[in-house]
Amino acid sequence: MTRKTKLIILICLPLIGIIAGYLLMGRQLTIIVDGESSQVTTHALTVRGALRSVGVNLTPLDQVSPPASSSLSKVTEIIVRLSLPIQVWNDNTKTLTAVDTAATTPAEILVTAGILPSAGDVIRLNGLVVPMDRPLNVTGSFVLQYTPAASLNVNMDGVESSFYTAAISAGSALWEKGIKIRGGDALSQSFTSGVDPLSPLVVNKARELIITADGRDMTIYATAPTVGEVLAKVGITLQDLDYSKPAEADPLPEDGRIFVVRVREEVLREQQSIPFTTTTQTDNTLESGQTQTITAGENGLQVATLRVRYEDGIEVSRETEETVVLKDPINAVVVAGSKLVVSTIEACDVPVNYYKAVTVTATSYSPCNSGTGTCYPKTALGTTVKKGVLAVDLTWWPILKNTKICVPGYGIGIVQDTGSYPGTHHWIDLGYTDAEFAAAGQKTFFNLTVYLLGPFAEGTNLELP
Repeated sequence: MTRKTKLIILICLPLIGIIAGYLLMGRQLTIIVDGESSQVTTHALTVRGALRSVGVNLTPLDQVSPPASSSLSKVTEIIVRLSLPIQVWNDNTKTLTAVDTAATTPAEILVTAGILPSAGDVIRLNGLVVPMDRPLNVTGSFVLQYTPAASLNVNMDGVESSFYTAAISAGSALWEKGIKIRGGDALSQSFTSGVDPLSPLVVNKARELIITADGRDMTIYATAPTVGEVLAKVGITLQDLDYSKPAEADPLPEDGRIFVVRVREEVLREQQSIPFTTTTQTDNTLESGQTQTITAGENGLQVATLRVRYEDGIEVSRETEETVVLKDPINAVVVAGSKLVVSTIEACDVPVNYYKAVTVTATSYSPCNSGTGTCYPKTALGTTVKKGVLAVDLTWWPILKNTKICVPGYGIGIVQDTGSYPGTHHWIDLGYTDAEFAAAGQKTFFNLTVYLLGPFAEGTNLELP
């Protein structure tokens, strides 16, 4: 062995020892790939080598920490995020972009796809909104839906406002803004239509209305320019003579009450009696109070055609449209005696001549005791109320005014005043001064017979009603 050979052997021996020691001694590492951790022993010198030793071949889009070229001398853990094939759907451009990226947050993925998200934009995964800055816990390929925020102009009952939204529909945008839509509200766009920044969304909020129809109340929420359109929306129809309050063409009432009136009419035919009239003739050969029937009265007969109107089942009118007389009435003719006959009787402490005896209820009064709470010192004829003044009902007044009457127990008085007594015309009031009334007290006589003394003009009918 030459000297040169020995020198080479001496130089290589340490290297061979180092290599042998390296091969005999492996390095313990923790490798985490897409969240899955494993413990490995490797003899590699770099991060890339260690990953290759376990079958992980990096691509330029993969993320690795520490960097792939780093030495393993001080490395105990390697974290790898492999790039995934991801598709991004852009709701604005209606395009689908495919990217391979190891980005973990939606915001980073969008940037990789060439989209710069703005405040208010929304990203959805499987239809659900996910935070822009939170890593996605998803493996394998997937599709993200990107919805950029758009300005939505809203005109609600004449009040305009605008806001940015990334909602997928006009209805969702209103709901997210706290504008609740309920049945009966009117929208210028479909509730499920997409948000259109160029077309204002007009919202007419429904009013609470109470409709009374067919015996029941119905509470609804609706909006319409007229009462008739509201009724049509809820399926209430007006037929034939039916009507509504307010009328169909009227605007919605301020108090929210609408009444539907069901109307029907019936045409009836009924027999009706035609009453006869009585003609009274006077006869001075008959005593006053006596009558004779010359012609007996007889009712006629007619058939009437009636139109009866019912509103909500209640009769409200009955009109005669036609009348056909089947039999004319026969009018009565009566002769009434007008001959005044004088009779004599012992009454009022003296014999008196009278024309008629009448049974009455008698009471007493004075100027300040007439039952009204007010003093009336004068009579209807202007004379002073005192004893000898008599008052009668207005029904008798035209016949008995200024007539002398004998009242047993009181004396003879003259009818000069008027009054009334409950329940009957057959009544007479006996006058006194206030002093006389206080001394005698209130007097009332029932079934008292009084005598009409006159004077009466010839032919006077003394039949008192």
